[in-house]
Amino acid sequence: MDPGLHVKQAINHLNKVLAYYPYVQEGGTATVALTPEDWQVVADAMFRMSTPREVFPDAIEDYTLTEDQRAIRLRTADCLIIVEMG
Repeated sequence: MDPGLHVKQAINHLNKVLAYYPYVQEGGTATVALTPEDWQVVADAMFRMSTPREVFPDAIEDYTLTEDQRAIRLRTADCLIIVEMG
């Protein structure tokens, strides 16, 4: 699949989250904030656009929308990353 611009932007944001979370990781959890606009781009790509799982970075093993659809939980091999709107 050749992702469109919206999905490419979401992948860019996810890669930034993956690069940043080790700096704020405590134990097996990290909380990272994106701007509301960037968070919405990621949420759209992951949960509203039927984007195939294999398009997202390989480091993300699982993901879910949580906290009344106000946070995205990303599971990697070593961490649960909570992506909030900041």
